[in-house]
Amino acid sequence: MASLAVLTACVFVVGTAEWVVVGLLPQLAEDLRRPLPTVGSLVTWYALVVTVAGPLVTVGMLRLARRRALLVLLGVFVAGNLAAALAGSFGALMAARMLTALTHSTAFAVALTIAVAMTPATQRGRAIAVVTAGWNLATAFGAPLGTWLGDEFGWRATFWAITALAVLVLGAGTALVRPPAPQEVARPGAEVRGMLRPKAALVLAVIVLAQAGLFTAYTYIAPLLRQVSGFTDASVTVLLALFGVGAIGGNVLGGQLADRAPWAGLRTLLTALAGTLAVFTCTSGVGWAAAATVLALGVIAAALTPLLQDRALAAAPEAPTLVTAIGASAFNLGIAGGSQLGGQALTVGLALHDLPWAGALVAGGAVLLAAVPLFSRVR
Repeated sequence: MASLAVLTACVFVVGTAEWVVVGLLPQLAEDLRRPLPTVGSLVTWYALVVTVAGPLVTVGMLRLARRRALLVLLGVFVAGNLAAALAGSFGALMAARMLTALTHSTAFAVALTIAVAMTPATQRGRAIAVVTAGWNLATAFGAPLGTWLGDEFGWRATFWAITALAVLVLGAGTALVRPPAPQEVARPGAEVRGMLRPKAALVLAVIVLAQAGLFTAYTYIAPLLRQVSGFTDASVTVLLALFGVGAIGGNVLGGQLADRAPWAGLRTLLTALAGTLAVFTCTSGVGWAAAATVLALGVIAAALTPLLQDRALAAAPEAPTLVTAIGASAFNLGIAGGSQLGGQALTVGLALHDLPWAGALVAGGAVLLAAVPLFSRVR
């Protein structure tokens, strides 16, 4: 379906804009003459703006028809990335990134809600997987291509490319996206009330801890692979693509598990995430083993995404748009927390190869929380 492809493309371009900065950190640090932890804060602050402002933007736009809301958000997204391409200083780039971040969770929520509204309830997990595949395609192709553009032509070229792609998606959305009319407008009061459930809060907490564990290490994966594993710049780009290739397969797996065995699949994958991060501490010093671990992380991280989004929707069925937006905020709160934890660890003297075990400890908290009996009663 053309409209579903456009929604996936929307998520792809938004995901690329977020993920690509990870691969650009060394170039940004050199060009802007800032320490690596300082430019790493671009990841942290982007995620914090998504976390705090995302639900507020979503509530403010709930009375808009979902198609109109999506087009408005894409327009702001274009402006934010254009400003990033033109930024003349670190502060200007930070401001542009924060403007872009305002659109992040709401654009994702609206795209996902439109997709679910077009799909039978028994195939909800697969519909979520199709749209969230945009994130995984962003890691497999968008972020590595953006890193390559930054290496070859400078980091501004990356943001110019994202801006151009976003304009194309905006045009396609205007022409092709037509959500079901009876479900197009949400009710803010009902959605806010639907969020006031302990089950929803528990699912969101698991999302935060899982993402924080992953991004404690992943935020600094480019310098880790260069300095610890010994890969060249070109090889790091290939490894980021390998992470994304694993993510594509993981996304399919996660969608199937969400429809067939959400609880067993979720607990297994959370345990695998903590274990793989712990192993990465040992494998990061051996080239082939580091590459295999990166691939495994891509599979696990991507498989978790549709499972966690599905459980969030199941925990608050009366609030599909808001719980999806807050779910995206929870993902980004985890990203912010993980990137901040990784940066602080480096600042106080830990080495890059220490970051994965620190992330494993945080991810272990998600494993424990997912074992709470109340969590299993989310239908």
